[in-house]
Amino acid sequence: MPPSRARQFWRHLVVRDADLRHAERTASILRAGGADEELVLAGLLHDRAKPAEARLWHRVAATLLEGTAERWAPGCRARLARGEGTFARYLDHARRGAELSRAEGRSARVVRLIARHHLVPQDDDERRLAAADALALP
Repeated sequence: MPPSRARQFWRHLVVRDADLRHAERTASILRAGGADEELVLAGLLHDRAKPAEARLWHRVAATLLEGTAERWAPGCRARLARGEGTFARYLDHARRGAELSRAEGRSARVVRLIARHHLVPQDDDERRLAAADALALP
């Protein structure tokens, strides 16, 4: 394997490993806080639809689009989330993850929590997931 390909492969593994650790940490925080198994499952599955080929710039750009950027260009994030490119799939990972969970027969509660995990929390479950998600960040 050429050195540049090996570096790319290693970065991919590190990023995917970081995503897996984040999901496990989110679930662990919820479990330690007394959450029931459905909420813990939502914590474990909430980011699984992030594309494997996502890079740091995708993550940074997505973070910048949340909040203040939406005030300057309403609907920008939704427009960019259309399609099958890596950035679109990254931006749309909550909806896509919810659809995967629905197709697997997960409960409506788990599906809703996954779908809404980047939105302003509207109930105690969503607040708990958002807090655990934030605490689990590296």
